[in-house]
Amino acid sequence: MISASQTLIGLAGKIPLRRLNSPLSPLSRLTGGLRFDAQEMSGGLGDIGVMVPIVATLVITNGFNATSVLLVFGITYLGSGLFFRIPIPVQPLKAMAAIAIAQGLSPDVVSAAALVMAAVLLFLAGTGLIRPIATLFSRPVVRGIQLAVGLLLVQSGMRLATSDPIVRGGDGVAIHFAGIDLPAGLVIAVILLPLILLGTSRTRLPFMIVLLPLALLAGVLVSPAPLAGLKLGPTTLSPNLPSPRTLFTAFVVLVLPQLPLTLGNAVIASTDTARGYFGERAWRVNHRSMLLSKGMANTMAGLLGGMPVCHGSGGLTAHYRFGARTGGATVMLGSLLIVLALVGIEHSLLVRDVRGWFELAIVVVTAGVGVLLGNLAIGFAAGIALDIALRRLRPGHLPSARAKQLPVDAAPA
Repeated sequence: MISASQTLIGLAGKIPLRRLNSPLSPLSRLTGGLRFDAQEMSGGLGDIGVMVPIVATLVITNGFNATSVLLVFGITYLGSGLFFRIPIPVQPLKAMAAIAIAQGLSPDVVSAAALVMAAVLLFLAGTGLIRPIATLFSRPVVRGIQLAVGLLLVQSGMRLATSDPIVRGGDGVAIHFAGIDLPAGLVIAVILLPLILLGTSRTRLPFMIVLLPLALLAGVLVSPAPLAGLKLGPTTLSPNLPSPRTLFTAFVVLVLPQLPLTLGNAVIASTDTARGYFGERAWRVNHRSMLLSKGMANTMAGLLGGMPVCHGSGGLTAHYRFGARTGGATVMLGSLLIVLALVGIEHSLLVRDVRGWFELAIVVVTAGVGVLLGNLAIGFAAGIALDIALRRLRPGHLPSARAKQLPVDAAPA
């Protein structure tokens, strides 16, 4: 509904820019105008209604690594906020996600699709081919894309509200009213709808900060069963490089169906929407920068085993309608997602006792080779070889091997 309203307004012409009325805090001035307040946080949460159901489904039904997925989203949100300076959204690639869920594709195939998509986007940005492609998207075509995205989001929201919950233990939850069994999700959505509409019209009030806990509380009260199997803390990252066959499958099955939507909505329409809302403040948002941003994000997603991501015009509207006016909104959301992804990871923090560039180089090579090749033995060999080479080239710059050796009873299992 939010995205549909934005697109209908957009059909009438440029969307007026609401100026920042409140004075900037010292922190905002220090960060180049980024605001970090309740209104920005509320706006940053405005688009999670799209991200959470898709991510949860992929984690539960397709076996995705939750830490990898959240880390990719968090880093991309953080980087987008710092670079674009306005609340550019980060969303799952919806066509890819729908196909992956429907066909039960493994995380390896979907992550391979992220690498292929990254290669295509970076190629279009680097060669400048996006310019002739962009000429095919006239203003009516762009408005049609924005309207279609809004209507599809409404359709998806209704389907999620009326279907069985995606979480384990929440199947078949209904509320009995007037002799009719109503889906619990639909009842909760109707009850909270006035607050949602009020939040989109009074953006200076941080409604999402109130709305999100209320929605979570309502869900727990209606169906507390999923909490029984809830496990906190991160999962170990397990990145790998896909085989040529997996890359080809990903290209045919996932990338080709997604590419038109990505170019039309996540590049062309998103750029237009950003300029409509923010005017000159969106000067960094252009077709090439959006391609580069998504290309780098999907390279990271592919290497870390995460979900392919993009930007989107509907998500930008959601952030804006709930109060986001600067990149501070997405910086805060990205930081929150990174914390959720990394909280509890202590073993990796053992590298804090590393001293100097030589030791750090050995750590990076050992870990990097082991992770990228999926073989810790090869990583050990690379690290040992570099260690020996550096000792011979720069004697005295590294502690002796004996001094660095761990006691037997302290060695990790």
